[in-house]
Amino acid sequence: MIVTTEESFQEALTKLLPYSTWCIDIESNGLDAYGYNQLCGIGVAVNSSNSIDTVYFPFRHQQGTNLLPKHLKQLLAEMGNREELMGYNLKFDLRFLVKDGLQLDDIKTLIDVMVLVRMTAHTTVRELALTKTIARLFTTEDAAYDIETKKILRSNKWSKDFSLSPPDILGPYCELDAYWTLRIFNKTYETILESGQEDVLQLEYDLTRVLFEMEATGITLDTEYAQNCINRIENRKQQVEAKIFDMAGKQFNIKSNLELGEAFHGIGVYSNKETEKGNESWSSEALAQINHPMAGLIRQYRALMKLSSTYLEPYADKATLHTNFCNWGTVTGRLSSREPNLQNIPRNFFNLGDSKLTDDQLEQVKGRIDAISPDASSWLDDEVLSTWNFMGDEYFDEDDENQLAIRRMFVPRPGFKLLSVDYSQMEVRVFLSYVDTPAINELLSRQDVDFHSETAKVAFDITDDNPEFKYYRQMAKGITFGLIYGIGVETLATQLSTTEREAKKYKERYLKEMPGSSEFINGVMKAVQQRGWVKNKFGRVYVIPKRDAYKGINYLVQGTSADILNERLVEISKYLADKKSNMLLQVHDEIIFEISDDEEWIISDIKDLMQTNSLNIPLFCDVEICDGSWAIKNEYDKLIKQEKQESVEMAKVNSTYNASVQRKWGWEKIECVISDIDTELPIEPQLMECSDALDAVFEMVKEKVMAQFTEIQKLTEEKKTSTSQPVEQPTIKFEV
Repeated sequence: MIVTTEESFQEALTKLLPYSTWCIDIESNGLDAYGYNQLCGIGVAVNSSNSIDTVYFPFRHQQGTNLLPKHLKQLLAEMGNREELMGYNLKFDLRFLVKDGLQLDDIKTLIDVMVLVRMTAHTTVRELALTKTIARLFTTEDAAYDIETKKILRSNKWSKDFSLSPPDILGPYCELDAYWTLRIFNKTYETILESGQEDVLQLEYDLTRVLFEMEATGITLDTEYAQNCINRIENRKQQVEAKIFDMAGKQFNIKSNLELGEAFHGIGVYSNKETEKGNESWSSEALAQINHPMAGLIRQYRALMKLSSTYLEPYADKATLHTNFCNWGTVTGRLSSREPNLQNIPRNFFNLGDSKLTDDQLEQVKGRIDAISPDASSWLDDEVLSTWNFMGDEYFDEDDENQLAIRRMFVPRPGFKLLSVDYSQMEVRVFLSYVDTPAINELLSRQDVDFHSETAKVAFDITDDNPEFKYYRQMAKGITFGLIYGIGVETLATQLSTTEREAKKYKERYLKEMPGSSEFINGVMKAVQQRGWVKNKFGRVYVIPKRDAYKGINYLVQGTSADILNERLVEISKYLADKKSNMLLQVHDEIIFEISDDEEWIISDIKDLMQTNSLNIPLFCDVEICDGSWAIKNEYDKLIKQEKQESVEMAKVNSTYNASVQRKWGWEKIECVISDIDTELPIEPQLMECSDALDAVFEMVKEKVMAQFTEIQKLTEEKKTSTSQPVEQPTIKFEV
């Protein structure tokens, strides 16, 4: 039903209003709701008694008949009175609806049907788009409307701006989107109930609202710094390009692998890596194994291009960045993000200059090269190593004109500061909580424990004073994460720089000597083989093919870690509801907050909330205050300690007031002391605190005096009644 008149609008509302749950879908003239794009129509579907009824409300089509702005206002007001609002990738629709005035406060539940699809689909399913899901859960014919409609849109050049199409073309398409979204919900919700995932689903409902609020808040960008970086990168790119051409003896297209290969061949260099098609590979791994400075410069040139095109140019003119958090984006339940993908925002700075490396810097460069291609740095001389120095570490120095950090672009709003709270060794702790032995649980209760060192001691019977302890610690770390991420012996051997045979032996010894680890891993494998699924500690179910049974460990560990973090996001959001401070970003195991300058006292509460969880797994966080931007962090505990030391040295004002008052029983002295008034802080708030304290003390003393007074009167009355002789009124001093 396409609504185009006042009469049909009121008729449609009359049909929809009895239903507390609306399934909605919007059509728009673009994808950027936070920019200039707007919705052009709204589709609504409801579960009626025997079928699904759908309606389309056109508002901003550039041809055909539209409803009036007053109708949009009325529709959104009624939408805001629903108990449940659902959609497919719901947050996308909400951005446009809220932009036009939809209020979410009274809507009890926000249901993103994509989340239900992810929770009920096999772990092998990666395509979650609406039409893909329709075809998978129903038939390909049912999904054909999408292809047919988009053919019409493309042929008329309407595909980039749906408002160009008339309502009679776009309306039925939007209604079918809403119809099939509701059909998918009905089907997947039954599966949720059958698999016992109701609690996880409720957590996801709550999380959808939290993520929408985080996205809407966004994070401020320093656009001036971003543009400055673009210019600096372009200058550096030209310098690197000139060096490459000079070494090659000619100019060529650096982006072309064919021309790049010819340039390398011209100086007698060949790659020892091949692509899947058998051609010479010039990948990062291949370049890391070439002992020629041109290889490092090529890698540097590519890095500069990616920095500018991926992280800077798309956002250089945006004062606020609104990313898209996807709680349906991974099999495990971990959040992912898009536009941009915050998981990929570089943590380390980049070096845009040439310099002679110290011995320590050479070792750092070797470590980064070996991370790309294990043990490759041992074949490279110092001149070649110096060309790989563009990869810095996370300790960004803004005063160094050669350094550039993408995270420097993320800054707080005026009157706020950024706060980073990052879980320490979260996945290792969750993994060990599954192992669940008395010895492991004792380790988990300790905050300062280095699990990789402890597992090395247990698994390889070695002490930390052994000259080879560092090697065995690294080995224990590799095996632990190998078990968590389900890597094979071949990959493990590469990471440990050893043979597959040796890697297998180390892994077998690790499992043998680490009590509980084999039992956990074998139990997971057996469960998948026998029943085809496992369930994490929160109750999230993973349906796994038998051939992928080894992945069950990863799903359980990462999934439980993800649900802990999701639970914390929801709880912290409740805590911040009446405060100015906000949650902004979630990246891996780190949450970025924007703390108001007058709410720094909440930082310790946030830390406590992060370190708590309903599973009672001991987790600990690193808390850091960002100094001006996300790129520079300072440990919060150290800052607090330093501030306390400084406050001791701060000038103080103290004052004492004495007064004597004559009472029947003699003279009484009243003493009032005000101390530790900071001279570097405003005085009025400090005096108000003193006044409040005095009022509280007075009320307490008054209660005690009243109690003693009543007791004295009672004693006096008792003596009067026990004797006919006149009783002398006692003079008693009140003691408090």
